[in-house]
Amino acid sequence: MEVQELYASFHRELTAYAVSMTKDRDLAEDLVQETFLRALTHLEDLRTLERGPSRAWLYKTARNLYIDQVRKLSREVSENGAALEQAAFEEDLSQSAVAQLVGQLPEAERAIFILRYFEGYNARELGEMFSMPAATVRSRLASAKGRLRAWINE
Repeated sequence: MEVQELYASFHRELTAYAVSMTKDRDLAEDLVQETFLRALTHLEDLRTLERGPSRAWLYKTARNLYIDQVRKLSREVSENGAALEQAAFEEDLSQSAVAQLVGQLPEAERAIFILRYFEGYNARELGEMFSMPAATVRSRLASAKGRLRAWINE
């Protein structure tokens, strides 16, 4: 399929999917735009696919781009630990302290923790996003909460 055909066929539903992931219309539209830009760079591969596999490729690409954005955000939170300490004097200490602690979590736990507790996804949805069983997601969340509790009690 050509990108124009993909866009005409799937833009609306892909945008709805992105809005359900991001909970932010503007961010979702940016995500969909980036997905179709990726489609342009993979045009030769997409031309060989039928409608169903092309649709699946778009959804998976959008999901992966969103996960990459969340991971980048969590790394930025971690890297900006010193800036967060300074912000504690200027902002609400509890928000700053939480951001700093979450930023110290291992990357795999941090991304899941942020998506679960700040973005509102449940274990089943996160399992689908990260291609893992919901039980593994719950286990990683429990591990992250345990680490946070230990750090708070120090």
